[in-house]
Amino acid sequence: MCGPEKCPTQRVADDCEALLRVEDGVRVKVAAEQVSEELPEEHKTCLYRVVQEALHNCVQHSGASNVSVTVRQERDRLLLAVQDDGKGFDTQQERGMGLLGIEERVSHLGGSFAVDSEPGQGAVLRVMLPLPEPRENL
Repeated sequence: MCGPEKCPTQRVADDCEALLRVEDGVRVKVAAEQVSEELPEEHKTCLYRVVQEALHNCVQHSGASNVSVTVRQERDRLLLAVQDDGKGFDTQQERGMGLLGIEERVSHLGGSFAVDSEPGQGAVLRVMLPLPEPRENL
């Protein structure tokens, strides 16, 4: 199995395929929009670990049939959204160690993290990671 050093969106796609082989009934759609393979290693690892935990949560807790993973790179930031059609939860009442770990990883890189969910409505996990200014060759 390859590590997070691989293009992050390809790594996510690989893991989703592995998840589908193990967990029948869960369909995962991955979409990547203009994501560079030249992301900083810390960002690749963070992205990989966040998606890994989010997919684990979807399978273990949500009862979802469909999960979408969207990664988009803008000039100065990287955006990630993981959305499921599962049973949802009260974000004020339920906040496990997995979500706390995601929040810690993201804040370490100066990013932001949010989960939107309500019982019976599925969940959306959103992450924003700021990207360093590109270096110009002199």
